[in-house]
Amino acid sequence: MKSILYSIICLLLSPLFLCCQSEEEARRLSKAERLRLWREDSAALKIGVLPTEDCLPIIVAKELRLYDTLGVSVHLRRYRAMSECRFALEHSMVEGAVIDSTLMATLNTGEAWLQNGLSTGMTWQFLTAKKARISRLEQLSDKIIAADSHGESRRLAESAIDSLLKKNQLVFIVQVEDLDIRLDMLNSGNVDAALLPEPFATKARKHGAKVIDRVRSRPAGVLAMRTKAMQDTARKRQYGLFLKAVAIAKDSIRQYGTKHYTKYLE
Repeated sequence: MKSILYSIICLLLSPLFLCCQSEEEARRLSKAERLRLWREDSAALKIGVLPTEDCLPIIVAKELRLYDTLGVSVHLRRYRAMSECRFALEHSMVEGAVIDSTLMATLNTGEAWLQNGLSTGMTWQFLTAKKARISRLEQLSDKIIAADSHGESRRLAESAIDSLLKKNQLVFIVQVEDLDIRLDMLNSGNVDAALLPEPFATKARKHGAKVIDRVRSRPAGVLAMRTKAMQDTARKRQYGLFLKAVAIAKDSIRQYGTKHYTKYLE
């Protein structure tokens, strides 16, 4: 009787044992997979990009598998704000990231830990909201302008309102890092003006925003590379192949046009 009872108990518990064993095996496999992915990511050249038109060649090279074709592993980190690129650089999460030359100069104060690896040609447009009905800088008194906390867009905003401040006319610059949020705030009239790069500037103009032509932005986008990372021989080789792939992507963009590839910025 005892042997029969024991057999019944074993029969009932067998699925439970098998279930626990399979769960343990899954955890083991999951851990091994995570370790494999971590090793691949560590070995890859990691580049931070923004959904801006100047980053298109870097992104197109990835989408067309040009990095793979040339035998270099490149992992793109897609960010929505320049502050995120800055954070990634400062915490060594990437070997390089797209920012602007003004921000790079600020970060390099006292120590040149970033180097200009590639000029991306990013420019900014000073746009006023449709609801604000502003067409001249002089009309910005008591108005709100959205820009980055640091960098070229902040510098342009401050330069544009400098003459107003000298006349004791208040203008407020608010920090809106995320480009999508900045565009939405401009379109909805929550801010009176904003500094935006392409393709966000075009989206704003289609929504009725006006460009203040007197505020001119020089091409200021750069792919800032961490100097320490570029001192590594393997990273140098990766970066050389990365540049070749980006050059091929630029040729393709020239051939087919920017509009053909803008879907990759979404």
